[in-house]
Amino acid sequence: MKVLITGASGNLGSKIVEYLLAKRTNEEIIVGARNTQAAPIRNFEAQGLEVRQTDFDDQDTLFNAFQGIDRLFIISTYGDLETVIRHQTNAIKAAKANGVKKLFYPSIVNADQNDFFLSVMHRAREKVIIESGIPYIILRNNWYVENELDKIKASLKGEPWVTSAGNGKVGYVYRPDLAEATANVLLADGHDNKIYELSGENVTQQQYVAAVNEVTGQKISLLEVDDTTYEKMLKDAGVPEEFVFMTIQSQKGIREGVLEADHSDLATLLEREPTSLREALTQLLQNK
Repeated sequence: MKVLITGASGNLGSKIVEYLLAKRTNEEIIVGARNTQAAPIRNFEAQGLEVRQTDFDDQDTLFNAFQGIDRLFIISTYGDLETVIRHQTNAIKAAKANGVKKLFYPSIVNADQNDFFLSVMHRAREKVIIESGIPYIILRNNWYVENELDKIKASLKGEPWVTSAGNGKVGYVYRPDLAEATANVLLADGHDNKIYELSGENVTQQQYVAAVNEVTGQKISLLEVDDTTYEKMLKDAGVPEEFVFMTIQSQKGIREGVLEADHSDLATLLEREPTSLREALTQLLQNK
């Protein structure tokens, strides 16, 4: 069996490869990336893994990369809605042309239940995969614990933890858990045409900050504001417009409950209890 991980230079993709390496031989695992000279890809190549270029804007690279592949992990790409649909369509055409047997895609939690800006993008990508006719497994990942690392570091230096998310909850999940669960499913049978929701414990911003305080022994102050005030604060700090938009929309989404999980399949796919928020923070911050 040949497994190809696209986006293998990224934080999630590279971690999936690491878990696969613990279960399969090098010959069975192929790493794909837009930039084949990226440090993680060079590292995998040094370990003896085959590297293939997977540029979703270049159809030929996908046709070449997917040759002889049985199971294909398609990472989500960046861009507007038209761009991501084109990328996903390019990948599916190449997969069908090469007889790929199974598709795996990392989506976002509750992607079919709301109009959160990221859900709209992922739902469109899911649709392309589902309509391909190729057996698929969709893994709807919740917000990474790691997404807040920069904010944690700034707060530990004295800045307040600013939020306009109110009492909205997020099922924060540790990225290595998602990678391990994905690797397990990539190698298993019996998951065809399934959609899994992968989340951790639902917590508010206040509870997340309390967990950071408990782990670090410090006392981060939390500043609750409205979206307009938060947006002005970000712009005044010189934050790029694109990041301002994503931050405010994410806060709005959290406030409206789009990242709160009513159930999770993570423990089932891991075959163990997921890493708790406090344990994840301990591992992430112990060397910071």
